[in-house]
Amino acid sequence: MTFSIETYRQDYLEGMVALYNAETVDEPHIAPLDPQRFIELVEHKPAFDSGGLFVAVEGGRVVGWVHACLTPGTEPWSDAVKPVPRIVMLLYSNDQLKIGHALVAQATAWLREQGPGLCLAMSPLMGYPFYRGLWLGGEPMGVATMPHIQLAFATSGYRSTCESLLMVAEMPEPVMAPRAEVPLELDESPANMAHVQMRDSWIGFEPFTARVYVGGEEAGYVGWVLLPHVAERLGAPCVSIWGLSVQEKHRRQGIGAALVGHALQRGYALGARFASVSTQLWNAPAQATYARLGYRPYRVLIGRTLQRNR
Repeated sequence: MTFSIETYRQDYLEGMVALYNAETVDEPHIAPLDPQRFIELVEHKPAFDSGGLFVAVEGGRVVGWVHACLTPGTEPWSDAVKPVPRIVMLLYSNDQLKIGHALVAQATAWLREQGPGLCLAMSPLMGYPFYRGLWLGGEPMGVATMPHIQLAFATSGYRSTCESLLMVAEMPEPVMAPRAEVPLELDESPANMAHVQMRDSWIGFEPFTARVYVGGEEAGYVGWVLLPHVAERLGAPCVSIWGLSVQEKHRRQGIGAALVGHALQRGYALGARFASVSTQLWNAPAQATYARLGYRPYRVLIGRTLQRNR
């Protein structure tokens, strides 16, 4: 039986989320979807364009889908106007390699119509416009435990250009936050994201920022968010750290560990019994800080790029 590739319509949603849930059932840090959740947390985002969402259909059944989009970068340092071509999701069964390759080809052709340049595939290079809070915490990159997804990108010319390490922790009891070597003052509030695309990427969630001061001078911050939907697989919500920074002059004084501990305490108070964070694979100092608070390496995440030519 042959398959066809169709442009997204809402009547495909039941089949799309059924495939998504079946392909991710063994991954507790990926939240399950239903049609309403997809509409609220994906389709209702301002950057959503149904023209870039393609569905593989065989015998009336959804057998794969790929989500491509043109969105500006979501990070504060990203250009808030210039669109970035990217593929942000790809799903198909690991015994249907032809379907995976065809979906990537269709999405790439759609993106290539926009002109030459760099195309991202589940990459952190310009942030994460979709699936934050649903797919492996705050960094929805390609995961090494789905090799057929990596194969579909690789055989389509997308090369691996960045790798992150997803670390996770369990919190069966309240966390004791480490004390820094200097007196700290903390100021926490809902994250005030001036960058519109960053704010839009967290639609449906409530991210917070806790800033720390030493002698009245800001020394760093931690950004954290409660992920409620993974509770359906983990058994409880997860607190995810989406940003951590300590200014150079204030490093090596335990401030980073104190900030992480604060985020874990706040998450626990709101019902989280699990925690997650992603760091660049080479960032051993950050990984050591997280390990100090009970995090362990969990998944390698892979981002890819394709140089598009006319």
